[in-house]
Amino acid sequence: MGQQGSVSEPAPSVADVCGALEAGEQMNKSGSLDSEQLKIPDKFQRLALLGHLEVDAEIARGVSLKESLRRGGQLYLTCPAKLDERSRAALWNRSRPVEGFDLFLSHTWMTAGKWKLLSLLLQFGSHKVLFVWVLGVGATAVLTVLRVLPSPWTLHVHLLDCHLSSAVGPWILLASLLTTVFGLLAAPYFPSIRRRSDVCFVDVASIHQADTDLMERGIYGIGGFISISSELRVLWSAPYLSRLWCVFELAAFRTANPSGKITLSPLFVEMIVVMILLMQYFHSSFLWAHWAWRGDDEYRHLSHMIGVLPCFFMMHMLRKAHLLKHELFSKLENFDISEAECSSDFDKSFIRAAIVRWYGSEEAFTEFVRGPLREDLLNKTQCCTFLDYELLLLTPAAASGLTGLCAAARAGPPVQTLAAVAIGSTLGLSIVWVRFCLQLGLFLCDRFARPRWHGIVDYFQTLLLFLVFAAVFFTGSALSIAAHTSSLEASVAFLCFGLLCCSVSERLTSMSWRLWSQ
Repeated sequence: MGQQGSVSEPAPSVADVCGALEAGEQMNKSGSLDSEQLKIPDKFQRLALLGHLEVDAEIARGVSLKESLRRGGQLYLTCPAKLDERSRAALWNRSRPVEGFDLFLSHTWMTAGKWKLLSLLLQFGSHKVLFVWVLGVGATAVLTVLRVLPSPWTLHVHLLDCHLSSAVGPWILLASLLTTVFGLLAAPYFPSIRRRSDVCFVDVASIHQADTDLMERGIYGIGGFISISSELRVLWSAPYLSRLWCVFELAAFRTANPSGKITLSPLFVEMIVVMILLMQYFHSSFLWAHWAWRGDDEYRHLSHMIGVLPCFFMMHMLRKAHLLKHELFSKLENFDISEAECSSDFDKSFIRAAIVRWYGSEEAFTEFVRGPLREDLLNKTQCCTFLDYELLLLTPAAASGLTGLCAAARAGPPVQTLAAVAIGSTLGLSIVWVRFCLQLGLFLCDRFARPRWHGIVDYFQTLLLFLVFAAVFFTGSALSIAAHTSSLEASVAFLCFGLLCCSVSERLTSMSWRLWSQ
């Protein structure tokens, strides 16, 4: 977590360390340390006795993960150094005494807290966001079909053999955006259905930030807290492996819990999710605004084309975000503990003495990180292709498609016509084909993340990727229009074609992840 000692000490020499170790062994044999000292060792005793994993149960304090995300996530947004003494002391009251931790959050303070907060909110609240979205958007769709909500615009469309005029409004798309934001912010306040314990170690609340003695005991007792943790969750950002305390937490957890769960949660994943959501909401909003202004779908392709233009800049940002993933793999593969930094000389000696004791030498630990630990972490890495995020990423397009379906339903077309719209447009285009395009876009931004050219010419590389993405998207849009305006059978055929493309894109995505992790 990059937490540093409160007192800077000069680095002990090799002779000093060896002498401290010998003194510690003699004290163990002679019993010269009284029981109270053994119960609450200070940092020098921990170094002398190599008691890095000894638990200081008296100050073991945790906080519910849900509780830590409440109040706007101030625990993650607040830097204790910028608070007055009273405010720092109040952080301690957010935690409570515990016997163990379900989750130990490992991170570096060199990374802005807003990204950690966003990551945790999405990781532990995305399914609740989906629940709120289904309720809110579903209720809005029903009210739209029942004509309870006003529909200020009229849209003229041609479906099968019918020319329909239907009233349409922005409510479903607006409800989609609002329920997503509300669900994300309200997720920490929802009751847990599974009743699963979520006690976690959050440094600003679990370590006293005002009392110097308690702070020192907490910092140098981190190894003990890690030893009573069920899972180590690494909120990875670029500076993580450059901080010696973060490296210590990895080493301590694997030593204390050889079969324990380590979850690598790169912060760039949630950044990508938010980028994609914003991109889709812009496209859908522009599309429906243009149709409302025109009153028909004569220039539908033009509105699609203009609405998708911001995807160019978004894809460039996605390429940069995927570079962070490649950097993660590279940092693990080329890890060198001698390059990890720490502001306190005593802390360096404290941490390196523990690593040498646990792994035999610093070189052996370096090889362990590059080999077994790297493979273990990459096998457990979260990415934005698991079910909750996939569904969340489809919500803007689904809301847009549902808007069109409700508008068609209000016009009272034949059942076969409405089924063609539902299958060929709402399901086939807005959900299945959009999912395929998202997977393709992520694959392209990942596979070609590294710039072939430098400077402004790098945008040309993004332009090529964007043109491929746009061509695929427009092809699907044209096929969908042709299908649901011709026959129900054509709509079913387009849906099956989209599902086949999704299956292929899933293989491409998994191949891309394995390729860059090798």
